[in-house]
Amino acid sequence: MRALLSNLELRTWRGRLLYLLIAVVLLLLATLVIVPFIYAFTSGLKDTREIFSPSFRLLPASPNWRNYEIAWNNFRLPRLFGNTLVLVAGGLISQIGVSTLAAYSLSKLQPIGGRYLMLGFLVTLMIPGIAYIVPLYVTTARLGLLGSYWGLWLPYAVNAFMIFLLKNFFDGLPSEVFDAARVDGASALQVFRFIALPLARPILLVLTILTFVNLWKDFLWPYLVLLEREELQPISVFLFTLEQRSTTPANIQMAGYFMAMLPPLLLAIILQRYMQRGLSLGAVKG
Repeated sequence: MRALLSNLELRTWRGRLLYLLIAVVLLLLATLVIVPFIYAFTSGLKDTREIFSPSFRLLPASPNWRNYEIAWNNFRLPRLFGNTLVLVAGGLISQIGVSTLAAYSLSKLQPIGGRYLMLGFLVTLMIPGIAYIVPLYVTTARLGLLGSYWGLWLPYAVNAFMIFLLKNFFDGLPSEVFDAARVDGASALQVFRFIALPLARPILLVLTILTFVNLWKDFLWPYLVLLEREELQPISVFLFTLEQRSTTPANIQMAGYFMAMLPPLLLAIILQRYMQRGLSLGAVKG
C-alpha cells in the first residue's frame, strides 16, 4: 500500500482515510480467501451433525483429531499421494520439456511456417477444453493408453498457453547473445542448454509451480483414463469414486479432502517468494 500513497499523502487526513479503507478492503478479501480453507480444516474435526447443521459454525464444539487419523488410514493416503506425485511428475516433465523446446524453436530457430504453427496454437486457446475431450478420449483408447499413466502424460505434454508465454519470453532475449554463441561454434542444442535455459530459469520456476498445482487438482481427464484402475488413481479421483460407492461419514471425507489439498497449498506458500522473484525477473528479461 505504500506504493499507492506517498509519505506526503499519508500525512493528510484524506490520505490516512484512504489508507485505512484500502487496508479494510484487503483484509476482507484475505478473509474471503482464508475462511474456506479454515472451514475445510475444522469440518474434519466436527461430527456429522455439526457439518449438516443449518447454522454456520466455523469452529467445532468438541474437536475430534482422530478423524484425521481415521481418514489417513481408511483412505490409504500415502499410496494416493504416491500415485498423484507420479502423475504430476510425469506430466510436469513432459509439459515443461515439450513447451520449452517448442517455444525456443519457434522463437530463435524460426522454422519454415513457424508463424502459422504459432497461430494454430493460439487458435486452440479459443476452444473450450471440454469440446475436444471426446476425440481425445477416443484417440487415447485406440492407442491402448487407457488405464496407464501414459494416457495422461502425453496429452499433458502440449500446452498452447505455456508455449505462447515462453515464446514471448525467448523473443525478448537479446539475439546478440545467441549469435555470439553460434559464432563460437556452439550447436543449436548447446545454445539452448547453456544459454536459453539458464536465462529462462525464473519463468520456468513460476510455470513449474503453477503446473504442479494444476496437475494435482486435475480431475476429469484422470477420472476418464484411470476409471478402471483404482490402484493407479490420483487422490482427487479416488476420493470422488470412494464417495460414490461407500457410506463414509462426511467429517471423515472432509478430513481426507483437506489433507489432499495440503501439498499444493504448502508448495505455493513456501515458494511464493521465488514466484514473485521469477515473475519480476521474467518481466525484466522478457
